[in-house]
Amino acid sequence: MKKNILFLLMGACMLLSCSQKERYSDAQLFGYDDFEAEIQLKGKVLEFDDLIMNPGALQVYDSILVTLEYGGEQICNVYNLNTKKKIGARLTRGQGPDEMVMPQFIDNDGSCIQIIDMATSVIYKYNLADFIENPEPKPVSKAKLEENISSGMQMLGDNVIGYPYFKEHQLYVFDMSGKKINEFADFPTSTIDYTDMERTDAYYMGFASNNIDRVAICYYMTDLIDIYDSTGKLRKRMHGPEQFFSYFEEVHDAGGVTSKPVRGKNRDAYFAPRSGGDKLFVLYNGGYVDEKEHSPFCKKMFSFSWEGTPQNIYILDDPIFTFCVDKKKRKIYGLSNVPENHIIEYTY
Repeated sequence: MKKNILFLLMGACMLLSCSQKERYSDAQLFGYDDFEAEIQLKGKVLEFDDLIMNPGALQVYDSILVTLEYGGEQICNVYNLNTKKKIGARLTRGQGPDEMVMPQFIDNDGSCIQIIDMATSVIYKYNLADFIENPEPKPVSKAKLEENISSGMQMLGDNVIGYPYFKEHQLYVFDMSGKKINEFADFPTSTIDYTDMERTDAYYMGFASNNIDRVAICYYMTDLIDIYDSTGKLRKRMHGPEQFFSYFEEVHDAGGVTSKPVRGKNRDAYFAPRSGGDKLFVLYNGGYVDEKEHSPFCKKMFSFSWEGTPQNIYILDDPIFTFCVDKKKRKIYGLSNVPENHIIEYTY
């Protein structure tokens, strides 16, 4: 009799442990049914009078499209969206005066062009008209950041914010002189017990700002979004639409301590969050990264309010890996390289 009771208790414990799912602290769950609508978008491939080279990012300024190139001597190409003509190439890759090695756009209100060189931590600001018209534009200002960051930057009010890898907080705040004035955004807490290195890689992310008072952190390998205000207060943590997690294991070798994703368990989540003015746009993937036919290109784009309310699901007929938004004309310009590099225009 005692043996039967012991077996029953063991079975109950096993059932209980299997039913206890992983979860985030203070996260509100949402699913596909919480969006207001699902909208099919048909894209138009833009045909310019010159080949699209190898862009990794793009920005739109009214009728002007500027691409940021992965390789080559010239950093940017400038196109006229009305005439579909290439205006020219701008800026030089290198280590000379006003040259850059690892440039990335800083999204702003569209009144100027801002680029940060990740290799030197210098922010360059250009007059928009001069950048368009002058083959060799000169920066109107430069600012060296007090501390290094690891990915792109965003405007937040009168300051800029950036992501430092393997630090206590996920975002640093700098004034326009480059002085660090704040840091915020704790790493999410969950039932998964990460080491410091595993946690940093498990929560690798992209972020976007409404340029005023909201920041959205969108994680690459767990479908989690955190909304912060400009004071660094967490306003909302949202887990969905499929509620999956990121799994990493720490690795010790001659090169030091790193971590690697656990095979067969990880999925691609959110990519390329962008401000759409009064809303947040972000690409969503959801596929398992180890699947044979997995593609990093995204067929789905979500929109949310800056308070974290799900709005629309957009189904893209031509998958993309990054994009920019023309808020006034309600246009989305996306990048794809299947079967070759091209720029796609969507109207939302």
